[in-house]
Amino acid sequence: MLKGPSQREEGDFRRKSDEVTNMDNYLNVLKDSLIKKESILTTLIDKSEKQADIVKADQVNWDEFTKIVDEKGELIDEIMKLDDGFENLYARIKEGLEENKELYKDIISEIKTLIKSVTEKSANLQAIEYRNKSIIESAFANTRKEIKQSKLGQKAAADYYNKMNKINTIDP
Repeated sequence: MLKGPSQREEGDFRRKSDEVTNMDNYLNVLKDSLIKKESILTTLIDKSEKQADIVKADQVNWDEFTKIVDEKGELIDEIMKLDDGFENLYARIKEGLEENKELYKDIISEIKTLIKSVTEKSANLQAIEYRNKSIIESAFANTRKEIKQSKLGQKAAADYYNKMNKINTIDP
């Protein structure tokens, strides 16, 4: 008479099957996190380029510039959360993943490709931000100079009006 698997063997098989399913789910979460990070980096690059255009304009729209700075801050916060989640999850599954590299080689390859893309986009964003820094500093300096000249112009006009008023008060 043929005997089926023992309860222990069935339990081991189910546990192993659940571990594989969980690992697949975890790896898909890591992959999705990287896809989202890649998308956010693309948006940050676009916003940084728009910032450069704003600052290069003859008349800088500081309100629009500030709006973009705020939007970028929110996106950076989102990236930080994604990074924290990615690192925590990876630390949790690292050992099991290393033990079964061959089983997960396809999704590991996809994740590596995404990490490479994210790294390239991060480097591109850093380069844009580095270039923008000098452009922005120059625009700030020009704006400060314009404000100073405006204040000097207002002071000269006030002095002129005060002196003219004194002439009007001189008796003939």
